[in-house]
Amino acid sequence: MSAATQCLPCEPSVDNGLECKIECSATASSDNRTGLVFEAGSKHFDRHNRFHKERPLRITSVQDYLSKAKPADNEQTIFERCHLLEGQELWLDDHDYLRVHVPGYMQRLDRISKCNCHNRLDIEAEQFKSIYFTNDSVSEAKAAASSLCNLVSRVASGDLDNGFAVIRPPGHHAEPGLAGGYCVINNVAVAAAYAQEKLGMKKILIVDWDVHHGNGTQRCFIDNPNVLYFSTHRYHGGNFFPFLQHGGPKNVGNGAGEGFNMNVGWNEKKMGDDEYLVVWEKLLMPIAEEFQPDLVLVSAGFDAARGDMGECDVTPECFARLTRRLKTLANGKVVCALEGGYVRSVLCKCIESVLRSLLDASSNDKCKEELQTFYKNVGENDMLGCIDPSAAKSIRETMKMHSNYWECLK
Repeated sequence: MSAATQCLPCEPSVDNGLECKIECSATASSDNRTGLVFEAGSKHFDRHNRFHKERPLRITSVQDYLSKAKPADNEQTIFERCHLLEGQELWLDDHDYLRVHVPGYMQRLDRISKCNCHNRLDIEAEQFKSIYFTNDSVSEAKAAASSLCNLVSRVASGDLDNGFAVIRPPGHHAEPGLAGGYCVINNVAVAAAYAQEKLGMKKILIVDWDVHHGNGTQRCFIDNPNVLYFSTHRYHGGNFFPFLQHGGPKNVGNGAGEGFNMNVGWNEKKMGDDEYLVVWEKLLMPIAEEFQPDLVLVSAGFDAARGDMGECDVTPECFARLTRRLKTLANGKVVCALEGGYVRSVLCKCIESVLRSLLDASSNDKCKEELQTFYKNVGENDMLGCIDPSAAKSIRETMKMHSNYWECLK
């Protein structure tokens, strides 16, 4: 919260603010069936910079951390409490990618996968924004998308309650015909289209809390009334990556999809727990409850976390609380897929926090308690008056643009 905020004291160590105070996770005896899958993409890396921030070590570090992480009152690690999906139980076919990516782009990726010339791979990469290729990059990207779809399939069928795909390369910047922003195939978009086509999930909510706008996911579903896309990200009038104007509040969707594309673009740095809690309660949750999704997919980037590179201030505890709120939708069918997050010590703690929330079978009760405290602390104030003024303005702009589409905003 900005220092200029006057309404509420919001220290995480006390229980009199909006900011999160999360208790230790539930014990294993009350765990949900939470699926967990890893795809490190070990053969996809920047050949010119082995220390590139988006590299396989992001995933293997999380895997190692979770294999050791456990609360003091629980003998099992997070790793042991989750249902680990190992090996490729499902490989997507060409048609699964063509639901969101255009044929010419997939043909281009196929040519890249057959190329053994490093110079040619570099020339291909230069055609896109912030991309590198090896000749194994495409197969690693397909493995990531397939792993996520396998997890979504298990959740949709009821074999699992929810899940987290810790995968790379990330996907939300990949457009129908373009790679970009370290993204080759749009994992979440492929999974959403797969869930609709093959798993009977008619209406899907995609929540993107990465610090960067998911321009690719937005483009994939811009005219689809059965996919509600919600993104909160740094925007700065289009002057923050991916440096596109259409990540702002005025882009509400096209044609039949009008009203189903929602962007809350921050125009200042340092947005933190209070701003995210308020945008959830003021905008996202009322609309999501009206939309009534069958499945919730989260583009779970953690570069908005405190201590990461996105210069925001969201704590791991807040990500857990946002997840708990999402679990009240779609009968708890929530699947997260890793996007950004590059400071490994921060990334590990954020993923652990979200997994504890996913595992916790009593999270709905905690949600009710947290909401009661939240509204008690807001009191008679407008909650938008209790956060950074710039953030409040961004939320109001999005609410105004969507007021004609949703009863809860009228």
